[in-house]
Formats: sequence, C-alpha cells, structure tokens
Amino acid sequence: MTARPDVVAVLNPISGGGVARTQWDAVAAELARFDVASEAVESGSAADASRLAADAAASGALTVAVGGDGQIRDVAAGVLTVPGAPLGIAAAGRGNDFVRHLGIPTDAAAIAAMLADGRRRDVDVLTVGDRIAVGNVYVGLDSVATELINRLRWMGPLAYRVAPVLAALRWKPAEFTITVDGSAITMPAHIVVVANSGDYGSGLNMVPSASVDSGRIDVLAVDGGGSMLKLVSAMGEAKTGSHVSRPEVVTFSGREVTLSADRAIPVHADGDYVQELPVTVGIRRAVLPVVVPH
Repeated sequence: MTARPDVVAVLNPISGGGVARTQWDAVAAELARFDVASEAVESGSAADASRLAADAAASGALTVAVGGDGQIRDVAAGVLTVPGAPLGIAAAGRGNDFVRHLGIPTDAAAIAAMLADGRRRDVDVLTVGDRIAVGNVYVGLDSVATELINRLRWMGPLAYRVAPVLAALRWKPAEFTITVDGSAITMPAHIVVVANSGDYGSGLNMVPSASVDSGRIDVLAVDGGGSMLKLVSAMGEAKTGSHVSRPEVVTFSGREVTLSADRAIPVHADGDYVQELPVTVGIRRAVLPVVVPH
C-alpha cells in the first residue's frame, strides 16, 4: 500500500506560461530533504482544481496551490470545504500578487522550508455570489484590460503594462453606484477595486489600506471626471501606494459592497472573469489558514 503523502500539490499546467511543473518539481526535491512526502496532480479547470483540493484536504494532507492568483483562489475554494484545513502556496503565475502581499517566497528552497515548518495565518476571503476571491474584485478599465491580458499570456508579466495602455485607448468612464454597508454614492469612475489584499497588477500597491486579515473590505475608486492623463499619473504612483493622496482617488471600507453601472462592464476577481455588473461582494473573516514563513 502506498503511503499517504504529507503534501498534495494542485498544479495549473498553464500558469506563468507553463512553469508550474518545473517550479513544483524543484520544490518537491527540496521537500524530500525535510523527509516530507509529496504528490502532484494537474487541474484541468477551476472546478477541477477545487475538487482535487477538497479531496486532498479531506485526506489530511497539506494542500498546495501551484500557479497564479486564480489557481490559489480555486484551490482555496476546495480547501475551505474542510474547516480548519490549511493551504500552502508555491507561486508560479505571472503576477503573483497574493504571495507578495503575504510575504511568501518564490524560491523553491524557501518555499519547501516554509511548507515543512511554516506558521499558519488565518486570512479573510471575499464572497462573490457562490464563488470566492482571495485578493481583489475589480471593475472598469482594469477589468477590461484583464480581458486583454488573458489574451496576451505569451507576453508574460509585460502584458500587465501593455494591455492597460491598449484598453485605455478606447475606454470611457462609466457612471458607477457604489453601495457600502447600505450607504450609496454615484460617481463617474475609471476603476473600482474591492480589495482583500489590495495588491495586484503584477506589483501595484493599489489599495494600501487593505489586509487579508483586517476583517473588512476596502474599496478604492478613481474618479472619471478628470482627464485620462490624471489616471495615468495616478497609476504611475500605485507602485508605492502614494496615489491614494490624490483628490481623484476615493476610498471606502465596510463589510458588504454592491457595484452597479450605467452600462455592461465585466467583473474580474484574481485575474479571471466572474460575471457582468451588478455584483455584491461580502467577506468571510479569518476562515482560511495559509502557511506562511515564520
């Protein structure tokens, strides 16, 4: 009888241009040095990743998401079916914003050391209908640009810089209604971000106030009443988070957020399409134990 593995990795074979298998093979080799037995399975879809993760968590193994933010979300959805089951992460995506927020390493040896002897951090997840998001939900120019980013996978991280410029050439601000805990505001906006982590776009500190264990949802909107040059300037400052001091950037926080607009706009979460507006986003507090470095 084959011994049950200590770790089960659920790989997205197309993450990061196909580097997930290479990344996990290197991590698995390092885990062996800690006498940690591991097994890898490849997921063929979001639903498949969640199913494989649920099976792994139910077996008592540490379930590890190998891929980008979308794979982390899909594996987390499966892990959450087993209350208290932990999630490990081996980053192999293009942006890797969620691991950046948590301070999780991307080097194979450091990942293995963390999985073998890390600590647990209980994090919040966002709810989007019957789905979850681990990082951010966003609509507007950024969600339109993400549609293009996903068509430019062959460009790797460069797509995060090229796609927004191409999308902006045809973008016009929408009239959004943002309702936070029952209080509504209507405004023209280029971008609305409903944040758990606040980190996205391959290195942007988009919502600096957000934290995955704050117990609240942070919302940031960029007013669409100004020129596109102001938006470009604000996004140039988003690397450091200093853009939040600009008058065209407004922020809110609460426990439930509903977004609607005067036209159809795609809603994205963790880099993937979810639905069209309107959308309601909630929060589940401290439900997901994630293995992080000491």
